[in-house]
Amino acid sequence: MKHLFSRFWSKSDGAVAFETVIIFPILLWAWIGSFAYFDAYRVYNTSIKATFTIADLLSRQTDPVYDSDIDRMALLLEAMVRDTSGIEMRATEIRSVGDGTFVVEWSHGTGSLADYASANVTNFVDQLPNMERNERVVLVESFIEYDPAFNIGLNNVTFSNFTLTRPRYSSFIPHEDGSHPDLNNAGELGDGDGNA
Repeated sequence: MKHLFSRFWSKSDGAVAFETVIIFPILLWAWIGSFAYFDAYRVYNTSIKATFTIADLLSRQTDPVYDSDIDRMALLLEAMVRDTSGIEMRATEIRSVGDGTFVVEWSHGTGSLADYASANVTNFVDQLPNMERNERVVLVESFIEYDPAFNIGLNNVTFSNFTLTRPRYSSFIPHEDGSHPDLNNAGELGDGDGNA
């Protein structure tokens, strides 16, 4: 009997196959997990950069910005983030009236987001910078729904971004409700008469 046990312990046939059976599921889980977490980080990081880009684009406007322009900027945001659905954006211009009081000059939200009124500013007043009387900032918020490709402990999450910038070339961003007058029925820029 001793001889049989010593032969059993000295044999190494099949050791590689046995180790592979044990280790391969762990390696596969680690590879899929690292892919899922990296992809979530990519979407989050891209959403921050894309929101900053839209805020910068908006801050440079000197011609009136229409609600339809903001809708089109939300489509640009969606194109920059890629591989996600359910992107919503809200742009708001906020003016300081002094003594820590602020008013909303204009606001437009895409999708299901409601436009802000001046009363909404109290919800995030602590996030606003120090501003002189009649100084304005443009707030761009984005909400990006992320659904992980693999279920490894990451739940569906909405990445929200809150970006403030000051108007660059004037003291305020002019805004008009409704559609841009140069857009035709298909939502494309035309010649000013609604024609492409």
